[in-house]
Amino acid sequence: MKKLLYTSALAVLLWQPTLAGAETLDKQAALQRALQNNPTYKAALANIDAADGSRLQASLPPNPDAVFEIENFAGEDENEGFDGAELTLGIEQTIEMGGKRSNRTKVADFSFQISKEQAKAQALSLLAETEYAFIRVAVAQERMALADKRLDLADKTHSIVKKRIGAAKAADIQHTKADIERAAAEVEKRKTQKELVTAQNDLARLLGVMDASGLDIETDLGALPDLIEKQALLDALKNAPQSQAQEFAKMQARSSLDLARSQGVPDPTFGLGVRRFNENDSTALVASLSFPIPVFNRNQGGIAEAKANMIKADAQSYAAGLSLRQSAIQAWESLASSLEETSRYQNEIIPSARKAYSQADDGYGRGAFTFLDLLDAQRTLYEVQEARLDSLLSVYEAKAQTDFLMGTHKPLIEKLSQAHMKGQTNE
Repeated sequence: MKKLLYTSALAVLLWQPTLAGAETLDKQAALQRALQNNPTYKAALANIDAADGSRLQASLPPNPDAVFEIENFAGEDENEGFDGAELTLGIEQTIEMGGKRSNRTKVADFSFQISKEQAKAQALSLLAETEYAFIRVAVAQERMALADKRLDLADKTHSIVKKRIGAAKAADIQHTKADIERAAAEVEKRKTQKELVTAQNDLARLLGVMDASGLDIETDLGALPDLIEKQALLDALKNAPQSQAQEFAKMQARSSLDLARSQGVPDPTFGLGVRRFNENDSTALVASLSFPIPVFNRNQGGIAEAKANMIKADAQSYAAGLSLRQSAIQAWESLASSLEETSRYQNEIIPSARKAYSQADDGYGRGAFTFLDLLDAQRTLYEVQEARLDSLLSVYEAKAQTDFLMGTHKPLIEKLSQAHMKGQTNE
C-alpha cells in the first residue's frame, strides 16, 4: 500500500552522511542528498507512517467481550456451596450504529492524506532551502576569489606607488594610502573566509552531514535563470501541496461533523451464551440485548465543536490561500527586479568599471591621473563586483521561493521515491 512518498523514514538511508576529503558537488547531487539524509524530512515521512497506522486502527470494529457469570452459590440450604450454582459462559458484541466506523475511518484517511501533502511540502521546502544554500556557498566561493583579486590589485597598486615615490613622482602620503587599501583588502579576505565557512555549514546541515570543510561547489553563476510567467506561478498554486492539504483539512472537518453526529446514536450490545444449572446438571442458551438510552448525552457538545471546527477549517483554508498567493506575487516581483539588476551589473556596470580601472591604471603609470583617481577606480570595481554578488543572492532566494511554490522539484521527489521502492522490492 505504500505510495511514492510515504516510505519508512528508517529506510531512506541511501547515502552515508559523511564527506570524505575534498569533494565537488553540483546542484542536482546536493538536492538528492538533502532528500536522502535530511532528518527533518525523515520525520515528515515518519508522520505519514504514523497516520497510516491511525487509519488502520480507525477501521477496526470493537472487540467482543467474553462473559463468565456464576449465580446462586455459597448460600444456605440447597444453595450451599456450588450445589445450586448457575454458571454462564457467553460473549457480548457491541454493534456500532449510525456509520461510526465508516466516518471514523474517513477522518483518519483525511489525516493520512494531509500528512502526505505536508511531507511533499516539507520536501519542496527542503529542496528550495538547499538550492539557496548551494548558491550561497557558490557566491561565497566567488567572493573569496574576488577578495584574492582585490588583494592582488592592492599589492599591484602598492608596487606602482612605491616605484613612483622612488622616482620622486609621488608623495609619501600615497604610499600610506596604498598600505591602508592593502590592509583593508586583507581584512575583507578574512571576513569572506568566515562567510564561506558559515555557508558551507548551513548547506551541510541541510544535507545531513557533520563536516563540510572539504565541500566545493560547481556551478555557473553567470548563467541567470529565466523569469517564469507570473500567471503560470499563480495557476500552479492550486496544485501546491499546501493548497491540497488545506482542501483535505476542510473535508476532514466535514467528516468529523458526520462522526460527531453518529456518535450521538446509541450502540446496542448483543450477548449470547450457555448457562449450566448444577442443581439438575442441565444447560440452556442465554441471549441478551442492551443499549444506552440517549436521554442526557446525545453528543450535543461534540456536534457543536465539530461545526465550529468546520467553520474554522474553511476560514484557515481561505487565509492560507491568500497568504500563498501573496507570497507568490512577492517572490515573482523580487525575482523579476533582481534579474534585471543582476543583468545590468553583468552586462553594463562591471565592464564599465573594469574599463575605468584599466584606464586609471595605465594613466597613473604615465602620470596622466592622480593616485586618488586610481584608488577610486579600484574601489569602484570591487564595490560593483560585490554588489553583483549581493544581487545574485537576491535572484536565487526569489527563485528558490518560486520553485517551492510551483513544485518545480516534484519529479525529483517522485524519482527518488520510485527508485527506493524498487530497491525495497528487489530486496
